[in-house]
Amino acid sequence: MTTLTKPAVEPIIELSALDSADRSRRIAFVEPMPGFPDDLDFSLVPIDPAGTLFTMRSVLRPELRFIVMPPAGCFPDYCPDVTEADVAALGQVADVELQVLVIVAVKDGIADATANLMAPIVMIPESGRAVQVILDDARLPLRAPLVAQAS
Repeated sequence: MTTLTKPAVEPIIELSALDSADRSRRIAFVEPMPGFPDDLDFSLVPIDPAGTLFTMRSVLRPELRFIVMPPAGCFPDYCPDVTEADVAALGQVADVELQVLVIVAVKDGIADATANLMAPIVMIPESGRAVQVILDDARLPLRAPLVAQAS
């Protein structure tokens, strides 16, 4: 497999790149996310000033919202093996630095929040074009805790 992404050391979404009027950025999925066939366009809005967490809200159905994050903050070694075939729908990516977001599930608060490392969102930051990639790697959890649990 060809690794097209690498561990990020800084937030992948530059807050300065967000629309200054409403602090949002558009993400256009080139293929629908599994289970959401009609939702291709989303707005990405930072939840916190540091750009650690974002809401990704459907433009078509604003009630559909995901919490997403660049994985580097909680998973600095996360480097999914994404092949060119996995992201072929994005078009030519050979000379493009792809960036990654992971979907976060929160029940009662940050202490029980988890990230889906098996199905990252891979995007071209300059254009906002994105695709969710379902990886076939048993080492990657669907629910990786954001906060390390004390034993």
